Order: sequence, then C-alpha cells, then structure tokens
Amino acid sequence: MTLQILDIVVFSRKGERRVVSFRPGKVNIISGGSKSGKTALIDIVDYCLGRIDYTVPAGVIRETVAWYALRLQSDNQQIVIGRPAPPGGQKTCSDVFLQVGSQVELPVYAELRPNTNTSALTVLLTEMVGIQPNEHIPLPGQSRQPLRATISHAKFYLFQPQYRIADRTVLFYRQDEDFVPQAIKDTLPYLLGAVGDERYDRILALRRARRELRLLERRVAEEEAIRGRDNSRALSLLMEAQQAGVLPNMSPPAEFEEMAKTLRECLAWVPKTPDVQSNDSLRGLQQQRDEMRVEYDHLQTEIEAAKIFGAEQQGFSEEVVEQKHRLESIGLFAPNPLDCHSCPLCNQKLQSATPAVQEIAKSLAHLNLQLETVTRQRPRLTEYISERENRVSILRQSLAENRAAIEAVIAQEEVLQQERNRESQQARIVGRVSLFLESLKDTRENREVLTRLEAARLRVAELESVVSDEAVDDRVEACLRIIGRQMSDWSRQLELEYADAPLGLDLQDLTVVAFRDSGPVPMHEMGSGENWLGCHLLTYLALHKWFVERNRPVPHFVMLDQPTQVYFPADPPEDMSVTDLADEDRNAVERMFRLIFDLVETLAPHLQVIITDHADLAADWFQAAVIERWRKGKKLVPIEWIE
Repeated sequence: MTLQILDIVVFSRKGERRVVSFRPGKVNIISGGSKSGKTALIDIVDYCLGRIDYTVPAGVIRETVAWYALRLQSDNQQIVIGRPAPPGGQKTCSDVFLQVGSQVELPVYAELRPNTNTSALTVLLTEMVGIQPNEHIPLPGQSRQPLRATISHAKFYLFQPQYRIADRTVLFYRQDEDFVPQAIKDTLPYLLGAVGDERYDRILALRRARRELRLLERRVAEEEAIRGRDNSRALSLLMEAQQAGVLPNMSPPAEFEEMAKTLRECLAWVPKTPDVQSNDSLRGLQQQRDEMRVEYDHLQTEIEAAKIFGAEQQGFSEEVVEQKHRLESIGLFAPNPLDCHSCPLCNQKLQSATPAVQEIAKSLAHLNLQLETVTRQRPRLTEYISERENRVSILRQSLAENRAAIEAVIAQEEVLQQERNRESQQARIVGRVSLFLESLKDTRENREVLTRLEAARLRVAELESVVSDEAVDDRVEACLRIIGRQMSDWSRQLELEYADAPLGLDLQDLTVVAFRDSGPVPMHEMGSGENWLGCHLLTYLALHKWFVERNRPVPHFVMLDQPTQVYFPADPPEDMSVTDLADEDRNAVERMFRLIFDLVETLAPHLQVIITDHADLAADWFQAAVIERWRKGKKLVPIEWIE
C-alpha cells in the first residue's frame, strides 16, 4: 500500500506553525545551505513515525520547536501524526497525537493533545502499509526470540542521512545500532516477498500439525508402553497370574491376541476363602483372661493381708503370755497387805504407794481373757486363708487353659491371614490384568491411529519443506540476484569505477559486493566516496523499485540527505553551485539526479523521493522539482522564532 509524505510541520513554543509541503509520486528537492535544518528532516520524520528516541539535533530546532507533525497519504485516506518534544530535556517520549480520515486538515497548536502512544501508532502504521501477520523463527539452538516485521523494520529502507549516504562500512539506516543488523537479516526476506504472506499461515498450520503429531506419537507410545515391547507386558502378566494360581500353568501363546484372550479368563476369578470372623472369639477370650487376672490379683491381695494379720496376732499372743507370767510372779504379795507404802520384799518405806493387789489380779484376769480370744480366732483365720488359696489354684488352671485357647485362635488366624494374603495378591494381579485389557484398543482402532500418525508425519514434512529456511534462502537469493542485476545496470549508467563488474547485495554481511574475476570486492574495500555513494544509492533505489513493482508493504518514499556531498568541499560557500564543479564531477551529479528522476517517472505515482542537498542544478526538470530553497535566511525554523 502506498504511503507518502504530504507535509512536515513544526510548531513553536508560542504556537506558531511552519509547514513544508511535498508532492506525492514525485521527486521533491529542498536546496539549501549548511545549518538550515535540512538534515533534521529525516530525524523528524522518523520520530513522527513512532521512534521513541528523540534524535533531532541539538540547537535551534530543539530550543524553539514544541511539537512535530507529519501528514501522510495512503491509497484512500490521510493520517496526521503529532509528537511533542520530550519535556524537561528527556531523551525519549511515547506520546502521540493522531488523526485519521479520508481528508485530514493540519491541526493548529491548540488542538495538539496526546491521544495515543507509539505502540498503538506502530500497530496502526503496520496495518496501513499492508504488513500481514508474519514471523521469523530463528534456527534451533539460537537464543533470540521469534521476530515479526513491522513498520519499524520497514523504516530501515526509507532514510539515508548525510552521515550514512556515503558511509564506507555501514549500508543501511541505523545498521550500526545494537540488534539492528540481525533484525534487518530476519525481516528483509518478508519485505522482499521471499517469505510470502501465506507463510505465516503455514507456520501456524505447521505448529498445529506438529502438535497433533506429538499427541498421536504420545498415544502410540502409551499403547506400546501398555503392551510392552514384543508383547512383553502381556507375557509378564500371564506368568504372574500362573504363579499366583489365578490361571493354570501352561505354555504361553505366541500371538498377542491369544495372550489377551487367555488374560481375559482372569476376570472370572472370585475369592474362595470364607471370611471367618475370629476376632470376636479372640476378643472374648482376652476379656475373660482380663477378668480372671483381676480376680487373681484381688485374692492374692486378700491372702497377703490375712497372713500379715495372722502374724500380728501371733506376736500379740506371745506378748500377752509373757505379761501373764510376769504377773503371776506377783503371787509373793500377801492377799491383804497392811502397809501399801512398804516394799513387799524388804519392807523398806516407799515414796509412793504400791498398786493394790486387786488391781494386779484384775490385770491378770484381763490378760487371760485376751489370750483366750486370740486362741479362738486363729482357726478361723487359717480357714479364711485356705479358701482363698484354693480359689487362686483354680484361677491359675483357668488362666493356663485360657492362654492355650488364645494361642490356638491366633494360630488359626495366621493360617487364615496367609490365605487372605495369597488371595489379595491374586486380586491385585487380576486388577492389573483388568486395567491392562481395558487400556488396550481393538485392532481396528489401532490401525486407524497408526494411519493418522503416518498422515500427520507426511503433513509435517510437507509443511516443513514449504517453510524451511533452505527454501526461504533460495527465494531470497533469487530476489537479490534480480536486484543485483538492476544495480549493475545502473552502475554502468552512472559510470562508477566497478561498472564492469556485476554488483550484488550481500544480506549476510549487509553490504554491496562487486564480483570481479580476481574475487569479490566488498564496499568497504572500494576506494572513492563516489563508489560508496553509488552503492548506497543503487541499493535503496533498486530495493524501492522491487517494493513498488511487487506491491510490497514498505512506504513508497525514500529520503536522501546530501547525496552530492562527495563532489562538493566539506563546507562549500553558500553561493557555490554545480556549475562551479569540475566537468567530470558536474556530469556525475547530473547522471545521479537523472537516474533518480527517471526511476520516479517510471514508477509514478508509486514512489516519492525527497532530497535535501546543497546542489541546485539549472536544468528545467531539476528546477521543477525544487519545492523550497533554504538560503538567504530562510530555514526550517523561521528567524522570527529565534528572535
């Protein structure tokens, strides 16, 4: 789609407007002296087309201009893009003023308000210029991400600033910046058409086909994992079922279908061991044992207490007998003593009176009574202990019988548990066999999956051949050969030093090469600024001829700054003209401009060339193309803004 420049506009900080208008489909020349603002036009256009970096040269323009604007013409609509100068001396800005319509008037300063950003502007311009969805996928093993061509990549072929147009080592705009060379290599094939618009659809189709292929391969792999290599899975299950007793021992079948048929017999297996509930009897025996142990311990406690009590009585009886014998010895006293204050043995006077004989007799009678009581209770205590010891003996026998019963129940439970374990193992094998059989697909379905898998592989191979890098490289090489032939023809027309050698655009090194019999000569090895200028000029003109003739999605304009600088002194006088040059240089300048004019006329109205230069040829065809002359005080920024 055609996209050409109608106007470049700058607005002063006071709101004044300076408009430079251009004619679409024509050569537009701004002739002027040094420091008039010619070189800044490329930076202004690049900034208005969405560049975030603010590269407008420092000086008068930055000091006086508050907004920049660009009006573009496409096939059926116009677009006005406004960009404010970054505030506070910042180096970047993303604010954008945007208007789109069939006919759009240039805005006044009061209307300039940001209403979008550079990201949205890039998307809009990418669509307007006709760039379709695309993607360059790096080769396997490379770390960079896939790249989609946008208007930002198309701009590499729109501008040749003064410092670049005769550069010896760098061919393209911004080629010396980080990542830009690789971006040019990745996106130029699409812009040339070597990668068609349908390639992106094929890439998406290839991704879908690869995804489907992976799913089918995974499905087949899972099926093979279930079946096992060489039917090893089925054979393993069959052997396990025989070892566990689920199937009778026999020679395994050779064919998988026969193995599967035999394994299906496992599904008829049912457990044979009754579920004997022995836990209740064991629990009852344990409870009975607990009760007997409680009674046994209680009887042992009573017997121990009785024996302790008997021992205490025996000690008491012995003490009583001893006391009785002592009292009986008092029979020496007279029955009716006359003096209770005299010792009955020596008749010696005592300080206190002796007890009465009656009291001694009373104590003796009391002791006799206690002794008789103890003697009567001893047989009953012995009987009490004997009864409990008999009961303890019976409990010991019962506990032994209970222990034997518990051990018998436990032994029976162990036998039953072994049987349960065996049947549990059989049940697990039957479950695995069931899962294995359920996971199998019938033979017909397997054939369908394998057929789809083969078709998916063929589809992927077909798409890979179409979108392969080798195929793209072949088409790119064919495009560059055609472009190189055009460059060679024009080289002879310009009478360049290497006109006798075919020229070619080397995409790998991003340079121009002259192919001589002695070997290739890249641009940086060529001598003379005229040759370097010729390489840049021929490359850009040949590319745009290709873009226009094949309706490629690149804006149909190119801006050339100071193309005649190699023929003029570094700082020519303002009144110096082409006529002041030597005949050879003057003729070279005329041939160069004539080539540009002839190409624009041939491609009219689909190519616009904007040239800013010191030269001002007297030829009518040249004068008709001059839209402004920036001399004698007239510049991009009016003097009134500065004053």
